[in-house]
Amino acid sequence: MKIELTERQKTIVNSLRLKGKEAFQSMLCDLKDGQLAMADIEVLCTLINDEFMMEGLLPSYEPNVYGRELEALLDLVNTARIRLS
Repeated sequence: MKIELTERQKTIVNSLRLKGKEAFQSMLCDLKDGQLAMADIEVLCTLINDEFMMEGLLPSYEPNVYGRELEALLDLVNTARIRLS
């Protein structure tokens, strides 16, 4: 499935790719290129959520600016899941 990422979302995905394990490199590259396979959605959501939990929250547990960007990316990936099901 083809999805449209903003330049900022592509930057975030690339950052996740650089931080991530080798096993996830291919699916993160595909996502950065706007390609999304149904089989990868759950893993990608987990990776984005993990980043949100580690880097996207203020001490008050409210999302910081980066956290809100991650939430938007997660929404985009989850919307694709809904469209594909």
